[in-house]
Amino acid sequence: MTDRLRFAEAVCAGHPDRLADTIADRIVKLATERDPDALVGVEVALHRNVVFVDGRIAAGRDESLVAESDIATIARQAYADAGYGKTPSGTFLPDPEALDVRTDFCLGPLPEDERAIRDVSDDQSICVGHAVWGPRAGHRPLEQALATDFAVAIEQLRKESPELGLGPDGKTLVVVRNKTLVGVSLSVQHAPAIDWLALTREARKACEAVAQEYVEAGELASLTKDVDWLVNGAGAFEIGGPEGDNGLSGKKLVAQAYGTAVPIGGGATFGKDSRKVDPRGQTLARQLALKEVLEGRATQATVWLAYRPGDVAPHWVEIASTPSTRETH
Repeated sequence: MTDRLRFAEAVCAGHPDRLADTIADRIVKLATERDPDALVGVEVALHRNVVFVDGRIAAGRDESLVAESDIATIARQAYADAGYGKTPSGTFLPDPEALDVRTDFCLGPLPEDERAIRDVSDDQSICVGHAVWGPRAGHRPLEQALATDFAVAIEQLRKESPELGLGPDGKTLVVVRNKTLVGVSLSVQHAPAIDWLALTREARKACEAVAQEYVEAGELASLTKDVDWLVNGAGAFEIGGPEGDNGLSGKKLVAQAYGTAVPIGGGATFGKDSRKVDPRGQTLARQLALKEVLEGRATQATVWLAYRPGDVAPHWVEIASTPSTRETH
C-alpha cells in the first residue's frame, strides 16, 4: 500500500449510465434463463424518455425465445425499480410508462454450429482481475469498496426516508490515503423545495455509518473531524437521471471494476452473456487474484489474462502480487 492519495467513484441505480447497464444486464438474464446457451451482445443508450437498444440476441433452437416486446417491458421495469415516476419521495422524470423504447436487433434462434462452440473466444480480449486483503471490503480496494457502499447507503436512505425527497440519481467520490479516509463528495438528486440541511445531514450520516463498519473491521482508520465532506457542492440537483444527461452501457468501466488505482483490460461486460470472452475472462482473472489472497500467498494480487480469437483458455497469464506475511490455517 502506497502513501499517495487513491480515488474511486460510484453511481446510484438511477444514474443514466448505471440505468443503461441495468437494462443490458436484465436482457442477458432473460435470454439465458430461457436458453442457457443464449448468445447475447447488446448495447443500450438513453436520454430523456427515449431508450435505444441494439445488438444480437440468439436464443432458442427453432424460433427466437426473446421478442422485442420483452425489451420494452425490461426497460420500463428498470426505470421504475431505480425510482423514476411517481414515488413516495416525489415524482422524478421520465415516467417509466411513457418511455419510447426503440430497438434495432438481430433476433433469432441460436444455430447449432454456433451453439457447439460457445466456449471458444470469438474475439480478442485483455482481462484484469484484482484482489486485496480485506473481508469487509469484499477484498476490493478500500476506496472502491467505500465509494460503492456509500452509493448503496444513499439508495437505502431514499427508500427508507421518503420525507427527505431524495431522487434516484446520485454519485459518490472517495479519497483515501493508506487506511485513512481523506474526503468524500456526495451528489444526490432531490425533489424541489426539500430541507437542504436535513438532506446534507442524513446523507453524510448514512455514509459515516458505513465507514464505521470498516473501522470496526480494522480496514479503515478511525474517522476524524479532518475528513473533507461535501454534499451537492454544485448546489440544487433537481434535474437528474436521463432528464439531465444521456446514458450509455459500458461507460462506467473503472467505477464498476477496481477504481483508478488498478488497470483494467477495457472490455465491457454488461450486455454480454457470461460465456463471451470479456465477462468470462474478467471473472476468471478475479478468481485467480482472490485465490492468491485468500490462500495467504499475497496481501494483494493483480492478474492479467489475454485471449486471442479461437482460444478456449487464456493464451497468456501474468500475475503480479505483494507477498503476504499473514498466517493461514
